[in-house]
Parts: sequence; C-alpha cells; structure tokens
Amino acid sequence: MTEGALDSTTFEPARLAALDDPYPVYKSLHLTGRSAIQTASGITCVIGYATADGVLRDGRFRSGPIAERFHKLLPSGPARDELSHRINFLDGEDHTRVLGLVQRAFTPARVRDLRPFVESKAEELLDAAVEDRADNATIDMRASFAHPLPSLVISEMLGVPLTDRDRLTEWTEAVTPLLGVEIPEGKIDRALDASRDFAAYAAELLEGRRRQPGNDLLTAMVEVTDGHERLSREELLSLVVTLYSAGHRTTRDLFCNGLLSLLRHPEQYAAIVADSSLVPGAINEFLRFETPTQYVARVPVIDVEIAGGSFTASIPALILLAAANRDPARFSEPDRFDIRRAEGASLSFASGPHHCLGAALARMESEVMLSAITRRWPRLALAEPAPRWWSSGPFRGVDQLWVQVE
Repeated sequence: MTEGALDSTTFEPARLAALDDPYPVYKSLHLTGRSAIQTASGITCVIGYATADGVLRDGRFRSGPIAERFHKLLPSGPARDELSHRINFLDGEDHTRVLGLVQRAFTPARVRDLRPFVESKAEELLDAAVEDRADNATIDMRASFAHPLPSLVISEMLGVPLTDRDRLTEWTEAVTPLLGVEIPEGKIDRALDASRDFAAYAAELLEGRRRQPGNDLLTAMVEVTDGHERLSREELLSLVVTLYSAGHRTTRDLFCNGLLSLLRHPEQYAAIVADSSLVPGAINEFLRFETPTQYVARVPVIDVEIAGGSFTASIPALILLAAANRDPARFSEPDRFDIRRAEGASLSFASGPHHCLGAALARMESEVMLSAITRRWPRLALAEPAPRWWSSGPFRGVDQLWVQVE
C-alpha cells in the first residue's frame, strides 16, 4: 500500500503495517496543526512531541487497561498470562515494585561489563560475514550482523545457551502480532503456540537457576529481594520473554533502519569514519529518524488536557512515537537526516515511568556495531536502493540490508 492510501481524514493506525513508508502520512497529520487526532474507530492518536511526552509522564494515563484487553481477546493460557504480567503493562505500585526489583539486577554496571563481550562478538560476526559471502562484494548486514549480535548478547545476559537463540528469536517474532492494534488473521494460532513453547522453555530455565545459580541476569532476577518482596513466578516468566524479545528485535531494527538512512547520506558515513566521536549522535538520529517501535498505548482514567491534546476517560490513546519524532514543532527540518543534530532526545524509548529498561544496552550495542563497521569498511555503500520493509504489531524494520563492501 502506498502512503496516499491514508491521510489526516482517513487515518487508522491498524493500517500502518501495510504502508511501505508511514512518514508521509505522519507529515500530513502534522500539517493539520493538531497534536492529537481522533480516528473514525474512536482511537485518539497523539502525534505532537510535547503532547506525547506529557502523556507518557502523566500518572493519569495507565497501561493496565492494555493488559485487560489481552484478557478479553486471548484464550486462557501462556500468551494471556505473559502479556498481562508484562512490566510495560503494569501501573502504580505493581509497576514500581517490579521495576525496582528488576533494576537491582539490570544495573548500569552489568551493561558496562558486557561491552568487551559485545565488541568481541561484533568482530567475530563481521569476520564470518566476509568469509561466508556468496560473492566478493555484498553482505546482508541484517542477517549476518545486526540480527545475531543482539540475540547473542541477550542470551549471554540471561544465561541462555547460544545454541537455542534461533528458536527463541523465532518464538518472539511469532508473538509480536499480538501487540498490534489489530491481530492479523491467520497469525493468532502461531502466536499462541509460540507463547506456549517460550513459556515452557522459560519455566525450565528458571527452575534450573533455582537449583544451580549462575552469574547471569536470570539468576539475579530469581534471587533479587527488597524486604519480603520478590518477583513472582508469573512476573519472572514474563520478564524472560519481554527481555529476550526487546533485547534482540529493538536493537536490530534500530541499527538496520538507521544504517540504511546513514548509507543514503554517504557524506555523513564518511564523517563518522573520520571522527568516531560522532557515533553516539548518529545513534540518537537513528532512533529519531527511523523509529523501530512506531507506537505505544495508554488509557486515561479521567478526562485530561495536556499540551494541546484533549483525552476522554477510558478512550485508548495511541502515542505515535515515530510521528512525534518527526514533529516540526520540536525538530527543525524533521524529515532531514542529520547525525550532528543537537535538539534533545527522541521518544523512541518512551519517557516517564515506562522509559525502556534496556535503552542503555540498546545504545551500547548499536554504538559498538556502528563503530565496528565504519572502522572496517570506510567506503561501505548500499547494494540495493530500496530494501523491503516488514511490520509486525507496533514494530517496523528492514527485512534485508544488502551492502557493498571493499
């Protein structure tokens, strides 16, 4: 479907998945001058940066009703149990308690200590990609590098056998359609099966850590306490699935989406080759310009007015992170890719109490990946101008990223 199929009068977020490029649609929404719009289906879509940031930080907007939606839509079983216990669908005291316990295990020091491992694996994967390429010119950067590296890292963090990572990533990909505005026909059975398989695997992992603790994040989460508070079995199972899913997919798509944009601006790639201090700023622009998670949802418990947006109690609000990241009221020339942009953070990792727990890890991995390829291939170039895109639930990324190496 082309972007012309949707405009500010016909926009429905469920149809975003069919678009090759959603950003012209977001631009048309911004041209209305509004920070939030009401769709014909009754969903309030937030497109303005200030309004989106306000909603994400405001305690009058809740995530719990999203979990209730899964209770209504899904049959009893592992998928419903896992989604209803996800940390990003918890509110208030439940969220504070679980987040506090997880943060005791998921520390900045643990992320810092992982960096040498990430750097080592990055070089190993690039070496293997060069050796395995079918010809002497091109590599699929997604399949050979950006997909396996984050899955290796989160497997290492959780203490998951590396030999299992392929089936775990397959399970997490199968579950993602459940997180969309609408669940596509024909995908729910596969998603439910994958949830069941992953839950059984995670339960076995947890039981193994209780019998024989290790020096990994999973053991830390099993053992973490705060007074009499511990993570319940259901919370632990959900965290394993959530961390593994977000731990590989978000970083993969963040990196590939951004690298595509960077290689379409070869002068900016060359600038990083000449000055590696530009890498962190480039990752910031990767996140803003081609947002890997297009939207998140919240539900107001009372009528609310925030930064020009009006919200009615109990009516779901969809915060279009990708649209907010291209808001001309927040970013100058928002459709221009610029690794030197210095206009503050994007909303790609959300904000407020549900700011992404793994943001520091995703940034570190992406910085390592970009540093590794710019150091190795100073004249890297796209091998195809228009790679295919995939979309599942709120997530969007390139399906392949073939590059020309020298």
